[in-house]
Amino acid sequence: MPETVLSKNEIKKRKKKNALLNSAYDLFTTVGYGKTTVLQIARRAGVGKGTFYLYFKDKTDIRDELIAVKSSQLLTQAVKALQASSGIDSFTDQLVFITDYIITALSKDIALLKFISKSLSWGLFNDPSELSRRNEDVIDFKSFIMNAMEQQGIHLRDPLLLIYTIIELTNSTCYNVILHGEPVTFSEYKPYLYNCIRLITDGALKDSLDH
Repeated sequence: MPETVLSKNEIKKRKKKNALLNSAYDLFTTVGYGKTTVLQIARRAGVGKGTFYLYFKDKTDIRDELIAVKSSQLLTQAVKALQASSGIDSFTDQLVFITDYIITALSKDIALLKFISKSLSWGLFNDPSELSRRNEDVIDFKSFIMNAMEQQGIHLRDPLLLIYTIIELTNSTCYNVILHGEPVTFSEYKPYLYNCIRLITDGALKDSLDH
């Protein structure tokens, strides 16, 4: 597919929107979402308040887009790390690897953990073509999972439901563990979480074979 050549005007628009997104993320993760105003976001991005409304309806709109962007970026990073690794052949092991990458990354970036909160699965349903239009280097996570299963001859009745459950389980249970060490420490919890993922995945695989 030939590379799309952007006009100077389109390039400027992308730069302004990305500046607004970066500005909003910086403010949301330092000042806080509730205390951040549209005017602050615009000023930090170096544009007028009116320019903000050319790209976003309101503060909630830019926050929701940021959650989708950050979630997609994290899932993409996990997939790229998996692709760069070797010796991880089974589908279950691949899911555990992705899970380990995600929670390790979140444990090292508390601002991102707090911002995404319990919405990591947004990245699963995000439209990769929309992110590509913003020059975001993202992988279609849904397609990656479906291709991985196809290559191993795996046919599940509800594959996306399985992945959604694992992502939500990972994101929601690790939140308090990473932030507060409750009910156990991060290092203590990881083996338990990985065992749960193996049980869920292996159960889904067995169920598909029985039917």
